[in-house]
Amino acid sequence: MENRKLKELFDSFLESYREDVKDEIWRSQSAKFVNFWNNRILSSKTQELYDQEIDEIVRILDKHGKGNTKESESIGRVMIPQGAWRRLFNQLKEDKELSNAIDVVFKGGIKSNEIAKSIDYLFELNKGNKNNLTGKSATAINCLLAAYNPFENLSIVSLNDRRKLIQCLGIDYKDEANSIGGQIVDTSKLINSFFKNALINFNARTISVFVYSNTFKNLWKTKEREDVGIDDEDSFLPELSNQADFIFYMEKQLEDFLIENWDKTELGGKYDLITNEDGLASQQYRTGIGVIDILAVDKSDGRYVIIELKKNQPSDDTIGQVARYMGWVEEHLSKGKPSKGIIIAGMFDEKLKYAMRKINDVEVYLYKVDFQLKEY
Repeated sequence: MENRKLKELFDSFLESYREDVKDEIWRSQSAKFVNFWNNRILSSKTQELYDQEIDEIVRILDKHGKGNTKESESIGRVMIPQGAWRRLFNQLKEDKELSNAIDVVFKGGIKSNEIAKSIDYLFELNKGNKNNLTGKSATAINCLLAAYNPFENLSIVSLNDRRKLIQCLGIDYKDEANSIGGQIVDTSKLINSFFKNALINFNARTISVFVYSNTFKNLWKTKEREDVGIDDEDSFLPELSNQADFIFYMEKQLEDFLIENWDKTELGGKYDLITNEDGLASQQYRTGIGVIDILAVDKSDGRYVIIELKKNQPSDDTIGQVARYMGWVEEHLSKGKPSKGIIIAGMFDEKLKYAMRKINDVEVYLYKVDFQLKEY
């Protein structure tokens, strides 16, 4: 991309972005994170962490954090469940070798030539721990770095996103032979340097917000599920001609809503989402025969649970789809242990009703949308 074009887009973005206000917010939030890190995680005191204080920090890290609102300022839209964040911080409180290794990364600063080695050491030290800290996309560690110093460390926390952005900008970069630490450091330096060469001398947080803004995002960001960003723009409700159209539209939004509010739903009380070292693995789980909307685990007996949204398709297709996924999961994941299926729909038609009489281990949930207007 030409520097002139990039500068024009950035100047357009600045017309509606109050950097002075946002920077003040981030000075406060970074100070809160650093205080939590130094006085609660690194402290040798035995007092345990409380979910409430962890949740306050998660709100800084993750737009999906419990208690966040549309107006909340967070590092990014990070696909790590609330419970996984809590487990991670509790582990870091107990495991001083691991937390001290992260502290070395924090204090080294992403500009340091030695920081890549510190990150590589951290990844090696954390190997085998299922705590979401050191996945191949480096989402969690980059998120923590950005919270520790949001003005120096990019809030573009996914290495996948950094690579796509670098490609869009026309920067020559190949990381195949580079270590994970080298990838984190090099991508950060390349992106920051490119903006400075385009005479865009702003801090890392402002640049990151611009990258995910409507002004620029569509030039590089794809809709792949594994990507994370600062904050996707709010959806708008299109003109809908009838109830079926409305239900189809809502079901397209429902999957994201369920994931973001999992612990508050009836499903969250019975089933756990699946995470791996890169974060959330449950949503859009890829199989050899298609993509499961949500794959979860039953808290009571450990069974896999296949959750499919009907999405305006015929009931026969939905039943067949769930049955196929159940068969695949039982052969490839559960080693023959029976699985369970759940269909979520806006309406319960006769075809679905009769099919359910003969299909074992499949339940149907109906969702209800309740709009209310209140005078202010």
